[in-house]
Amino acid sequence: MAEQSAAKNMILGFRVSELQVLLGFAGRNKSGLKHELVSRALQLVRNNCSSEILKKIQDLHAHRYSTRSSNAQCQQLPPAPTFPLHSSEAALNARTSVPICHTGKADTKSKVRLTKLPFYEILDDLMKPTDLVPTTSERIQENQFSFTLTDKQREQIISGCSKNGVQSIQVQLRICHSDTEFIQEDQYPPYLSIKVNSRVCHFTSYFSSNKPGVEPKRPCRPIDITPLLNLTSRGANYLNIFWGHFAKRYSVVLYLVRQHIVAELLHKLQANETRASEISRELIRKKLRLEPDNDVTTTGLRVSLMCSLGKMRLSVPCRGITCTHLQCFDAALYIQMNEKKPTWMCPVCDKPAPYELLFVDQLFLDILKECEDATEVQFKDDGSWIPIKPDKQPQKNSGPQYSIVELEDTGSNQFSDPANRKGDMDVIDLTIDC
Repeated sequence: MAEQSAAKNMILGFRVSELQVLLGFAGRNKSGLKHELVSRALQLVRNNCSSEILKKIQDLHAHRYSTRSSNAQCQQLPPAPTFPLHSSEAALNARTSVPICHTGKADTKSKVRLTKLPFYEILDDLMKPTDLVPTTSERIQENQFSFTLTDKQREQIISGCSKNGVQSIQVQLRICHSDTEFIQEDQYPPYLSIKVNSRVCHFTSYFSSNKPGVEPKRPCRPIDITPLLNLTSRGANYLNIFWGHFAKRYSVVLYLVRQHIVAELLHKLQANETRASEISRELIRKKLRLEPDNDVTTTGLRVSLMCSLGKMRLSVPCRGITCTHLQCFDAALYIQMNEKKPTWMCPVCDKPAPYELLFVDQLFLDILKECEDATEVQFKDDGSWIPIKPDKQPQKNSGPQYSIVELEDTGSNQFSDPANRKGDMDVIDLTIDC
């Protein structure tokens, strides 16, 4: 039983390639997602726990960690963690004895660049990007960081709490891959758990998937640690990060940020990023200009005044600077949708359209004010436009036509007077057997 338990823990730490090797060795199906491979491998240990299978698992485990061992003479490998897959709470209870990783070390500093988040304005850097450094041969690693808030920063955080309980000034923790070549998005390491001043910081680590056989998705968003901070004294705050070390490297950073709402971003976009009408007219002339090499001449360009996101009339028409189309989408709805699910992809051309590259089109603002009942406009080759209103035709009844029969007629009612009935009418009795 002890060997089976150790083998199961080793399997939980295997990568996809190692799981496929194990399943192929046992003659099992080795295709599918990682959680499916893990389930098959665990079932293999439970149902067919032969000495060959156990030896293969130990060999794969030894091969993976042989290159990481700092002592070449040490033949005994560290045991794998005994908590289940995707469990961050159990990682906090894992007994690991690790030294504190101070933020002042020069070798732990990182030059990673994180992507900007429109809803969070950075006010101050509380901790520069710092690498998570493994300190032992254990699977679950722990690094501790300390930072101290100034009097001004504490006052900003305390005054940033509104009457409805919303914290506009936050201390934000962000984690990403330690890659300095490209700008990085937020990415959590496996088995991530966080403690701030010895208190557990709860965050959404996974979004469950509604589709069968699909792995849960990670939101990987910034983590607000403000409620766990020490704001009453000038003492240091301690941040403990537990994570699973599986070859990839990660960096952490702490920011003091101001959280913005949709209305603030919309007002900023309207005030600072409104493009003049003449620029759009020039773009229209270029699209409709006759070129000598073209055999087909385009004399008009039709554009909708309806937003493709909400199927409603545009209120604040905008598009991205990198977009080559004239069709706009509604800025308010676009920002609101990206607050819930930040993708920042243009709904018209499906290309990246981040907030900092958006602009409001003044030409379409003027069109929307001048023609309130139009759903489309057609641009001419000189940059002018004409509204296209929807056809308001009465609906035709396509159902069957019926003639009207008057049942009461005082002038001639041949059914009410028995004298008007025909005397030669034949009556057939259907109850008589023939």
